[in-house]
Amino acid sequence: MSNNWIAIYDNSLEARLVYVSESITDHTGWEPEEIIGVEAYDLFHPGDHESIRKVHIANVLKEKMSSMVSYRFKCKSGDYVPVETLVHYCHDVLISTNFIYDINSLDHKMRANTVDEVYACLADGSLQLCGGWNEKNVQVEEALTTDKLWVDSRVVKIQERRFCLILNRFSDALNIVYASKLGQELVLLDVPNAIGLPFYDFVPDRDIETLQRQIDLAKEHDMVVRLRFDWVIDRQKGVSEPVEAITSCTNDGLVMVLRLSPRH
Repeated sequence: MSNNWIAIYDNSLEARLVYVSESITDHTGWEPEEIIGVEAYDLFHPGDHESIRKVHIANVLKEKMSSMVSYRFKCKSGDYVPVETLVHYCHDVLISTNFIYDINSLDHKMRANTVDEVYACLADGSLQLCGGWNEKNVQVEEALTTDKLWVDSRVVKIQERRFCLILNRFSDALNIVYASKLGQELVLLDVPNAIGLPFYDFVPDRDIETLQRQIDLAKEHDMVVRLRFDWVIDRQKGVSEPVEAITSCTNDGLVMVLRLSPRH
């Protein structure tokens, strides 16, 4: 039985589910099709709503590449299960990898040491910043004043262009299972025809071995890794585009969010 799953939320104030992988059923009882389109807060414990909204607003406002929050997720039975969620902000959606929460597990500690911030929703309704590279609690509190970021539930600020991939973690070539549409704009990825292609088809030969080592770490410990490489646009002509990526992994796939990187 898997202890993790992938979920994609839109970046509206309601954070509605637009995709859920099949392994969510193992621990929550929900079939993916039952909760697509559902407002995320309908699936969170009411006592955690205010805290999670703080994290959600901060993620959208600051376009966080990686943060982690633990909270209580509602099962189909009406019971709640403790979950920790890695969130990767990707322009118009939030890509998340979700894990059954076990504060004493090695994988939890590996994840906590590799994300930008770690938050915990406490039983008394407060939000605790458990660790982070550059955040302070006061910055989290200030995020509450940014509800005007949304107009008619849509984000109005200019956002960095990013695209995301879901890759088959069980294939050596990491075949592409899903690619978001901005891949076409940013790296000329033919999105409809990219499904099923090996991810490494888009990586220069010189970078493959390094990426494999880093991605293996993500797969082994379900942790976050940061990648830098050249995305191959035309191998024959030697055309490529430098990118930065953040990656995390579940049994249902490896999630990658990419943005263009400045040329040095």
